[in-house]
Amino acid sequence: MNEDQRNPDLSRRDFVRTAAIGVGGIGAAALGGASVPPAAAQTGDAPLPTGNRPRIGGLHDKLVITLSPSGRASKDLPTQGDMRDPKQHADAAVEGFNAGAAIVHVRGQNLPSDPYPQGGPRPSSRPDLKNWDALTNLIKSRCNIVVNFGSAGMNPANRKNLLTLKPEAGSVLVSHHYLGLNVPEENVRQALIDHMEAGVLPEVEIFHTGELANLTRMVDAGLIKPPFCVTIFFNWNPYHGVQPSLTQLQARLELLPPNTHWTMCAKGVGHLEMSALAISLGGHVRTGLEMDVQLASGRMARTQGECVERMVQLARALGRDVATPAEARVQLGLPRRPERPSVSS
Repeated sequence: MNEDQRNPDLSRRDFVRTAAIGVGGIGAAALGGASVPPAAAQTGDAPLPTGNRPRIGGLHDKLVITLSPSGRASKDLPTQGDMRDPKQHADAAVEGFNAGAAIVHVRGQNLPSDPYPQGGPRPSSRPDLKNWDALTNLIKSRCNIVVNFGSAGMNPANRKNLLTLKPEAGSVLVSHHYLGLNVPEENVRQALIDHMEAGVLPEVEIFHTGELANLTRMVDAGLIKPPFCVTIFFNWNPYHGVQPSLTQLQARLELLPPNTHWTMCAKGVGHLEMSALAISLGGHVRTGLEMDVQLASGRMARTQGECVERMVQLARALGRDVATPAEARVQLGLPRRPERPSVSS
């Protein structure tokens, strides 16, 4: 299948109609990425100043699409394969790669946790290293997609073991996890140190604006090096259920440190519209069945490939090319070399 076959064009008219839903009336003026149209501004959404956008490049950067196949799809749909099986999990990653994804965010299986009292602290996951290793090797043997470990909820000791498997990136928290897991500051600092020493890019997960102050402190302490990599989450219930909107996105973008490569991730209603908005603002997108992707109003995606192909369609409508894994590595400063950080208090 050639590129034109797997990435069909989306008409400009269809894009405007789709993107206008749920993001304050984004329209033709936003297709060029220059400003937010007056209809949005009238609802309280002011345009983001063009000289203050915290990204490496802009609309001329190629779009980096991240696939996250590890979670379950909507309750109304079957999941695509058994993600506990490394082969089926790898199949999903390769399907996303063939559709245009440059990064795959994977979560291998974890060992069973000890039971804990209702209302007590959520235990940290202990990775099943054999499962994670098999999954990683299967993906790398079949394609050159960037492998990003979804390990944000792990304590430093468990995560450090996982980093020995040599992913190129790994998710990191700078505050609470979306499920309510408390992450002490010493754990945040140690996780970032471990990533730097392992030569693994920390992908920082941002669920609300307060976490950006923590990120800035970690940057100032020398615990994280540019280009920074951030994923901005919306509607990630139950703990952080911030609803997707242009205003919420702008608030976070204005607080990002310079030289930040940012990716938007919205779950369920708003995924398509917020993805279009992120693409128009020069950001990047994360998709996959975990996101409960609607290909159009009321029509749910049933495969990982469909999710990625929809992002490719939106990118083409906006005049942005889609990055290959090699091009994504250039944007993210990969590979990272192991180094010992010079840490300030």
